[in-house]
Amino acid sequence: MKKLVLTLFVGALMLAPSTSNAQAFEQGKSQVSAGYGFGNFIQALFETYAVYDGFDKSLTGPLFVRYEYGVSEKIGFGVNFAYASVAADYNDIFGDPQSINWSSWSALARVNRHFGESDKFDPYIGLGLGYRTASWKFTELGTGTTTSLFPLGMEATVGARYMFTPNIGLYSEIGIAKAIAQFGINAKF
Repeated sequence: MKKLVLTLFVGALMLAPSTSNAQAFEQGKSQVSAGYGFGNFIQALFETYAVYDGFDKSLTGPLFVRYEYGVSEKIGFGVNFAYASVAADYNDIFGDPQSINWSSWSALARVNRHFGESDKFDPYIGLGLGYRTASWKFTELGTGTTTSLFPLGMEATVGARYMFTPNIGLYSEIGIAKAIAQFGINAKF
């Protein structure tokens, strides 16, 4: 899978137009991104149940969708939506079937500070603050559900976009968010 992604990335770089008359990030322009993340702590925590018989885990995401508007040549404001979930089924030490489910979503206001001067490469740092919720459902000690008591969500990331064309590109970020690392596609209009 990694080789396929790398091959597609290098191929797209070769096919991308070599000239452009616009900055990768521009005042008055909108950017929409959709991506997938890796390195979610809660999803990794579910691996501790792998020692039990009948262990089966399924996960979704973290998935990211965001919108950003260039309010100046270097500052963009927008909103970030993220979702992640994981479910595990296993047999406890007595052979009884058990399950644990976790899901979380967030909607954060976000500001990005852009540093690039290139028409293709756009490095930035981003900070987000807003609403986050998470819920747990488990049968391990009887049926129960709990939701997060602290609904404040935050993120701090460092990222970059690479525009293959004046309007289409890829983005990648690392930092403190629903995932340690994320990447995806970006469109500017």
